[in-house]
Amino acid sequence: MLVIIRRESEAAAMVRWGVRFAVGRGSRLDILWIEEGKGQADVEWQSWGSELLEAEPYWNVIADALAEAGSTQIRLARHSVVRRSKAVLQTVKKIQPSLLIVGRHDSAKDGSPYGKLARDLLEDADCAVLVLRLGSESMENQKILVPCAGGQHSKLGLSLASSIAGADAVALFIEPNVDEVSHDVGYGHLIRYVNRAGLKTEDVSSKVVVSDSVSEGIAGEINSGEYGLLLIGATGAGTMRKSLFGTVQGRLMTGERAMSIGVVRAARPVGQRVRYYFEDFLKLRIPQLGRTERISLFNEMESKSRWSFDFAVLMILATSIASLGLLADSGAVVIGAMLVAPLMTPLLGGGLALVQGNMPLWQRCQKAVGLGFLSALIVGFISGLFARFVQIGITGELEARGAPTLLDLGVAFISGIAASYCMARPKLTGALAGVAIAAALVPPISTTGIGLAMGEFELAKGAALLFGTNVVAIVLGSACNFYSAGVRGRSATDHLLSRRIFIGFTLIGIGLMVPLTSILASKVAQPLSSSTMLHDVLDDHGYHLVSARRTRENGDLMVVIVVEGAQPVDATVLSQLKVIAQEYYKQEVRLKVSTRLVLESDV
Repeated sequence: MLVIIRRESEAAAMVRWGVRFAVGRGSRLDILWIEEGKGQADVEWQSWGSELLEAEPYWNVIADALAEAGSTQIRLARHSVVRRSKAVLQTVKKIQPSLLIVGRHDSAKDGSPYGKLARDLLEDADCAVLVLRLGSESMENQKILVPCAGGQHSKLGLSLASSIAGADAVALFIEPNVDEVSHDVGYGHLIRYVNRAGLKTEDVSSKVVVSDSVSEGIAGEINSGEYGLLLIGATGAGTMRKSLFGTVQGRLMTGERAMSIGVVRAARPVGQRVRYYFEDFLKLRIPQLGRTERISLFNEMESKSRWSFDFAVLMILATSIASLGLLADSGAVVIGAMLVAPLMTPLLGGGLALVQGNMPLWQRCQKAVGLGFLSALIVGFISGLFARFVQIGITGELEARGAPTLLDLGVAFISGIAASYCMARPKLTGALAGVAIAAALVPPISTTGIGLAMGEFELAKGAALLFGTNVVAIVLGSACNFYSAGVRGRSATDHLLSRRIFIGFTLIGIGLMVPLTSILASKVAQPLSSSTMLHDVLDDHGYHLVSARRTRENGDLMVVIVVEGAQPVDATVLSQLKVIAQEYYKQEVRLKVSTRLVLESDV
């Protein structure tokens, strides 16, 4: 058990509480007197005794407080440091105390470092932490009140109170006044919470208060009894100041009858400790975004991730360009459409929102992505109707987006990392164009709309799968990059929701790996493309394959082939071509072969 002393005025009271908890828990008591000054290399611990008092008389201030320690092992150290919180956290890591006890005063308004130290330790220490707002010495041996809510923090508070006060530890439960049996219902809850804390009902006193307001119920119980300490479980970022200075009436916090108030936080779970160690690892090895860079990033994301008239116009124009490029089988035009599309920014904003726990930003980004997808799908569908009217078939550019593989997932994930990295560092924004080309977002939507209009539902399904893969992977990739760059959130409630969304996206990404891997495996197992097989047959008979595309006519799949040769394709070659097409597409196929007569003179 480790007690932190920061100034002489609190030393005796802090040590008295430390002795009570150490004796009650049967643990060693370490007392660290930490003050501002020049940093020392290591904390030098000394055993308590008369020799120490003679050598270092300033410890006399806690001599009376240690008189009740009995046979408890006690170590003391006085440490002068530049940064108190860092020094205490390093000490905690070295000695691994079961409980860290630190005082807190109402010093937030005057900028005192004492309040900041307590807050930092409550947030960052791995071990259990008890922050005490000290009351009057005359009230220290009175009863201890512990409001119970069933959480891990209140369970620890109840266990601590029982260890030093026994039956004078009062477990309190506030039950809403909704029925005449509310008291009995609350008592059932309280007994269950006491048992969860590893205690028997006779180990502590139990009290149920029926009230619609938790704070009023606690205050009423405090006024009705002689309590020396109120132990409250930590529940969120703003808990400490509210609990220490907002729960108890002012007259109970001052004077000779002032009670002590403590906020207790249980030790961090192993998973949470690993996360904090990982964050420290990232801070040491990856350049973190500064305050100015973060402000610039947030402003840009919030302004460019909104659904607006400009956003809609760019989406429609980009989709129109992409659709025409796909139908014209022109890769260069499709690349141009990727550069115009504004869809990448709201996806990056979604990744940033997940890391921050910024739900308003997440909702704006998802609105922009959703409406952008619908507008692009409509434009693609209209383009598909036009292609069907003029009998333009499925081009190679369209087919290329109808069968995504695991490789596309990898490309999108890395693109999300690259794009967010460039976005967070203004000097690298010139590379965003290349990232936009790598992570194609609009062409798959255009292909989906065109496929639906032309009745090519397999093509549309594959293109939609590609777009969904890109969205999930880019959001996850950008979130990972922003997290590694030091972007964090503060709201515990929103952070929990964003963490669930992130886990959901991760599970979706893992689920997408199944069909994407299957498509990749089928492509690897398929030795030749349809064009290659057709080319081989035609070449054997003296023909040159100019183009091959598929389309639909009256609901039937038709393969349109254009060849060059000295004479029209005969029935034998035609039947061979049809067999190849049917084996490749695994369905009945109609074949249409056009021959361009090419004759060469002898001279």
